[in-house]
Amino acid sequence: MKRSNFTLLLTFGILLFGSCDNNSTEDNCTASVWYQDSDNDGLGNPDVTQSACEQPEGYVSNSNDTDDTGGSGSSNCDTPAEVAQSTNSEIEAMRQAMLAFRNSLSSSLLSEASTCLDNERFYTWHNTPNSNGTQRDGIIYGDLSEEQLDLFKTVLKLFLSDGGYQKVDEITMLAEGLLETENPTAWSPDYYSIDLFGDPENSGSWGFQLDGHHLAINFLVHGDNVSMVPAFLGGEPAVSSFNGTDFDIFKDERDLALTLYSGLTSTEIEDAVSSGSHAMEVGPASTPGDVDPYRGDYDYSGFAGTGVKYTDMSTATQANLILVMKEYVYNMETTFADAWWTDIMNNIDDTYFVWIDEVDQPSTTSPFYYRIYNPYVWIEYNAENALGGGGADYNHVHTITRIPSNPTTTNGGDYGVFAQVINKGGVSTLYEHYAMADHHQMSEMLFDYEVELPHHNHHHHHHSHHTHVH
Repeated sequence: MKRSNFTLLLTFGILLFGSCDNNSTEDNCTASVWYQDSDNDGLGNPDVTQSACEQPEGYVSNSNDTDDTGGSGSSNCDTPAEVAQSTNSEIEAMRQAMLAFRNSLSSSLLSEASTCLDNERFYTWHNTPNSNGTQRDGIIYGDLSEEQLDLFKTVLKLFLSDGGYQKVDEITMLAEGLLETENPTAWSPDYYSIDLFGDPENSGSWGFQLDGHHLAINFLVHGDNVSMVPAFLGGEPAVSSFNGTDFDIFKDERDLALTLYSGLTSTEIEDAVSSGSHAMEVGPASTPGDVDPYRGDYDYSGFAGTGVKYTDMSTATQANLILVMKEYVYNMETTFADAWWTDIMNNIDDTYFVWIDEVDQPSTTSPFYYRIYNPYVWIEYNAENALGGGGADYNHVHTITRIPSNPTTTNGGDYGVFAQVINKGGVSTLYEHYAMADHHQMSEMLFDYEVELPHHNHHHHHHSHHTHVH
């Protein structure tokens, strides 16, 4: 019995001593102040701290990020013509993905990226290298952490089809990455810029622009409508390999068009083939800082009647033309591409196709140009002069997709209902244009908004080729 009592007392003493020793260690640790790093840029917010012996997750030891707020990112926009948020589940998924991206940004990045839908930045995009990432508004890929860039790419994947996203990725990451090895000052995936428009947290009208050397797409959500025009996609080289990955960005746009051309009858060729030089008719601005010179009231009517008309084509040619057109329209997510395609098909009889080339037998390795005009879609494909990375003219490609009449239906057109009109009296709204322009006096289109922007002069130039006359 005595031995048992002694054993119990000894055991209790050991436990008590051990417990006191552990508490002593805990009490004697030196706690540090840690600062919240909500945007994962390695810089902490001095206003959000936590004291701990070990570094808590999401905190850093410095307080160098004075704007690391992790806020909601509201732009406080109240642009006329905005609408309520959509109840469409796909659009809500887009909105939530955009909010997740915006919420990941520091206040300074969010402020730099954001503006309202009536701001001229909506129309400022062009086809020149974003040298050192300084030739564009907004923020650039290089400003983002890996996590933030992944969040932005999640947004892109919701707006684009799988094929559309693949093209964007090949343009921005592969072709541009290859060019970066030649001249990292002029070209780099890091230089592609992001502008955020509107307030997706509180409004149903918002969008964003992805703009850089060979890519500029304008995404817009307006209630239940989603659009991605104007959309400029290019590549040099368009066909190559980078870091062990082969790419052929415009394979379908090229090969389907060659199939269309090779199947034309002699009469169709006579109507479709044009002489002169080939250059994009309604492409991007070519000077940094210039706005889209074809926004708003650009008159496309002169293109109606030029080329071979859909109603004059054989059934086989019509089918081949449809395949080419779908390749551009269905870069967008299928549900919203379907709505756009309905507008196009309702006006398919007014579609015209034009072809220009330089050789007797066009091929995948010869430069050529084609254009498709429909009241609800404008498509151009052009092989540009070789400048760098491509090595041949056929390997430097520019494409543009637009909606010519703006807005044309409730689905909208280029920039939706927020497009501005350039005329001799300055910049006006579409409401003013349709109310005052003689050729729209009988229009029954009604608008209930007004936006005014300053007038700018615009200059642009084209790369061009001499053509082979058939």
